[in-house]
Amino acid sequence: MICLFSSGKRLVKILSVTISLALFLCFPAQLSAQQDGNARYYVTTGADSNGDGSRLEPFNAIAQAEAASAPGDTIYLISVASTDVVNGGIVLKPRQKLIGVGPDGKLLENVNDRIRMSNTTAKLDGVMVQLADHNEIAGIHFVNMRHHAISSANSNYSGTTIHHTSFSGNAPEHIEDERGLVYAIALDANSGHQDSVSIQSSDFREGEDLGAIRVFQSGDSSGDYHFQDNHFSDLGGRPYFLRSQNSSRIESVILDSTADNIGLGDRNSDSIIPYLMGQSEQVMLIQNFHYRNTRQVGSPSNTGIEAFLFGQPRPDEANWCTRCKLTMKIIDSVIEDAVTDPIQFSNNGRNSELNLEIRNNRILGGNPRQGGGAISLNLQSVANSGSRVTLLVQDNEISGATGYGFSMNNRGGGEDYSAIIDFGGGALGSQGNNRFTENAKGDLRVPLRPITARNNQWDNAEPTIYQGDGEPMTKHEVDFK
Repeated sequence: MICLFSSGKRLVKILSVTISLALFLCFPAQLSAQQDGNARYYVTTGADSNGDGSRLEPFNAIAQAEAASAPGDTIYLISVASTDVVNGGIVLKPRQKLIGVGPDGKLLENVNDRIRMSNTTAKLDGVMVQLADHNEIAGIHFVNMRHHAISSANSNYSGTTIHHTSFSGNAPEHIEDERGLVYAIALDANSGHQDSVSIQSSDFREGEDLGAIRVFQSGDSSGDYHFQDNHFSDLGGRPYFLRSQNSSRIESVILDSTADNIGLGDRNSDSIIPYLMGQSEQVMLIQNFHYRNTRQVGSPSNTGIEAFLFGQPRPDEANWCTRCKLTMKIIDSVIEDAVTDPIQFSNNGRNSELNLEIRNNRILGGNPRQGGGAISLNLQSVANSGSRVTLLVQDNEISGATGYGFSMNNRGGGEDYSAIIDFGGGALGSQGNNRFTENAKGDLRVPLRPITARNNQWDNAEPTIYQGDGEPMTKHEVDFK
């Protein structure tokens, strides 16, 4: 074991002398070894500026580590005091790691122990970390964002892993997007394939103008993303915002995450949204996600989960969906107390396709003010859009909404669309077993288009069914027997 102690700003090597000191920084001997021939550099707020970046003579500025390091190197951040902040921006090189460690040399997994980092300098216009490929970032708490904490800047970021990180607070003056927000992590690609990108075991909190994870895929690019065990609270922006444009493609998996009080500032900030434009495609799995809105923040458009296919009547006609495709599954999750529709699918595109599954979830409460249901499906915004949708719903509890349990809307009118809706016993293979209870306006609101809903539990012996205009349905197009 080799230990350092702080004496003013100078770090002194202790070999065999026993001494009582206020602070020790101790590193296991194995940390001094090279890994795969790559160097290690240390940065601490308590070091002299003339350190060489070794564990015995660390740098005192992250810019020094950037200048000295090469691809594949590891940069360790060490904080002498819990109130210290590593200040500045860094452009990582391929395969580099940026890791916050404690006095024992171990990764700071605990949320309250992570090294604090910000960037009030002119470098990178306030961005704290700019990515390259196969980077690893961990053990750091990014604070007071005036620009993205972590940004890809349209570089190749394949293989990057971000884990055991924290993000909190936006600077009063920050680089704003079109909605006045700054996103903590911004991953942008307009070409190539971004493979195996992972963000795990991280938390994002306390920023009225702060969003969490934003992916913008455009051109003919594609990307695979794994998000797991991330937690979001008291944010103005979205936790997971995945936008695809042109002919790009996104595959994403979102596991074991939580969100509460999203949409500060009366914003439309759905907690998870695949947002499709042009001829793009997305495949998304959401599993074991727990959403709530304890403080009832956000606008009437602030859903729990939404899928949105861009189109009329929005401006920017060049980016309207003309052949978008979305495959989306929501499984084993709890969506409760949404300030508007808990789950909403909105297709404003043309000739576009949605394949949707909702299995084994609890959809509780909610005050639907857009599509009208705990689950809302908005088929088209223009007549005869040529769009196609399949929706399988099985083993869900759908309870306590102020609107309908399920609402399907054809606001564009016309009949040139395809919709196969299976709540049980239909062509998609749903086994039913959905429980509709205490939804204030009724169980189902559907246009005059057949849907199947066998083997479910209703408040009464038969479901309460309404037409698209809210009038009771006298000619049943719902097969529930």
